[in-house]
Amino acid sequence: RGHYRRRGRPGAGQTLPRLRPSGRLRRGARASLAAAAAMPVSGGNGELALHVGREYDTAGDDLRGLLQGASDAKFDFVVIPLFQRRPADEPREGGYELQPSTASDLAVDSKTWSSAVVGTLSEWLDPGPNASQARRDFCFQALEKELHWASHLGVYGILLPPPASPRCEHFAAALGRQILSGICTTQLMVRIPLVREVGGGQVDGWQIWNNFRLLCDHNIRLQIALELTADLPTTDKELERWFAEPVRAVIVSAEIFLTNKQGFPVLSKRHKAFLLQLFKHRVQVIISGLSEVAGAEVENDKYIHYVARLFQGRPPLTSQEQFELPYHDYLQAPLQPLQDDLESQTYETFEKDPVKYVQYEEAIFRCIKQKLEGGKTQLAAIVVGAGRGPLVVAVRSAASRAEADVRVWAVEKNPNAIITLKHRSRLEGWTNVEIVGQDMRFWNAPQPADLLVSELLGSFGDNELSPECLDGAQRFLASDGVCIPQKYTSFLTPVTSPKLWNDVKNYNDVAHFETAYVVKFHQAFYPSREIKECFTFSHPNWELTSNDRYAELEFTSEVEAIVHGFAGYFHCELYDGLAVSIAPQTYSEGMFSWFPIYFPLRLPVHMREGQNLKSHWWRCHNDRKVWYEWAVSEPSPLPVHNPGGRSYYIGK
Repeated sequence: RGHYRRRGRPGAGQTLPRLRPSGRLRRGARASLAAAAAMPVSGGNGELALHVGREYDTAGDDLRGLLQGASDAKFDFVVIPLFQRRPADEPREGGYELQPSTASDLAVDSKTWSSAVVGTLSEWLDPGPNASQARRDFCFQALEKELHWASHLGVYGILLPPPASPRCEHFAAALGRQILSGICTTQLMVRIPLVREVGGGQVDGWQIWNNFRLLCDHNIRLQIALELTADLPTTDKELERWFAEPVRAVIVSAEIFLTNKQGFPVLSKRHKAFLLQLFKHRVQVIISGLSEVAGAEVENDKYIHYVARLFQGRPPLTSQEQFELPYHDYLQAPLQPLQDDLESQTYETFEKDPVKYVQYEEAIFRCIKQKLEGGKTQLAAIVVGAGRGPLVVAVRSAASRAEADVRVWAVEKNPNAIITLKHRSRLEGWTNVEIVGQDMRFWNAPQPADLLVSELLGSFGDNELSPECLDGAQRFLASDGVCIPQKYTSFLTPVTSPKLWNDVKNYNDVAHFETAYVVKFHQAFYPSREIKECFTFSHPNWELTSNDRYAELEFTSEVEAIVHGFAGYFHCELYDGLAVSIAPQTYSEGMFSWFPIYFPLRLPVHMREGQNLKSHWWRCHNDRKVWYEWAVSEPSPLPVHNPGGRSYYIGK
């Protein structure tokens, strides 16, 4: 709940430039080059479209002709070196001399530079960890001049060379200076191979990227052009880490393709599976290593055909996936149910859930049947937090199926929802329903109830004060009365999400790091397979035991990873084995009434493979509010977040 209270549509995110709509990838006639005389290559928008670019070794003498050739081959953009390819000059007097790959910026017009060209910088800009001062100065000077020229051209994207090794301190420091200086305002992509040869051995590209991004202080302007290599990391878990990273493009070299029996290029099963997963994150594809000799067009065409078929062969999005798409990685504050009244649109969305109310009705039906079998002839049911009536309908339908005489009280504090309830009562003939427009905490029931039904759960189970509400409402119950739900448990697991963490960081205050958010995780990675129970609540709570809780949860990281916070879920037992759940291990397929909850950490935690992460969780209250506090004590202590509910709480 709460994820529908949006403050605006999540941004769809930028995509790489396109030359023209590719006939292989979308329907519709291709725009003619003559119609785009000022800009020979162009494209439209499409959140789920695939854009494929081609990387060239040289820009050649005729950039406009190169762009037209790429367009004819149905590529959407080009990647070209902006500077003459040459080995790094030794430091010499006069410093680095800029040698652009084109005669000047007049090679094409500014609109083409800014919409169709991604430019690569020199490959040797990282001086390495042991370079002399003169060598470092030379590389830094080259980086500054090349970035300045790329910004002058106004290219859509700048592709930086990969750091030479995990020891990339000098490169990161130099780039940080350029970003802070404001010389470069274009989006930056760092070329990162999945596996890189360093010093005669192989290094996982994620380790290089992770060191580089940490040295650059998680700068949001840095994105990744991930280069598929013939060798892949050993485990799929290591590959999955990339799904949380800001991968903007994936570079697929013709050299890593295999040849099938029909003589066509194909990717290995692991390469193919990885690329299909990357498609879910709206990456663009850059095909490199294609032959540039005359007459190679037919052979080159097979590669873009393969990528297009792979993209088009994906199964269509389900209705649930289409619904969730705008909410991916979008921070939203959970509801304050005792302070806020829901809007009509929110109620309407909840009511469309195809799973939740089916489960509720079946749970109510089983409870009524058991009451009848126990000798009851007339039953009383109270629906607390009735909203616009879906649970009232569930009670009435269950009673009809069980052929039971059930009187219903629908208690709702939202005066706007009361209008709808009364209208539905007249329209649908709710002759056995009494509508009560009061707060459940202050209303007195006319008789003890056999059944107390509610849907007061939040994304973390208890985070919308269901325990406090039901503890107050249980006075309505008969001694043998039943609560539906009967029990719910929250769960937690560490999560890697640079995007969400940076979104919180952008607020520039501690308070937002001490706030829990409702989020549909998408660009995320879970370094531990463990999802552990946190807090459990059961109803009725006849002893009125305290709803304050404490839990100590320890997780083991399966791979090296950065933990940016924790993902929270719940599992709710309705009655007689029926449940609704957003916990991954018991997820109610097709249910969309709740997204998970995100508890950020003020400082990310760098985890080594096999290392333990010990976390601490408190649920606290006073007369006015309920709040959570959380902390990490291992591998190194972090401050307790949200002490005393100073930043985030649920008001009573």
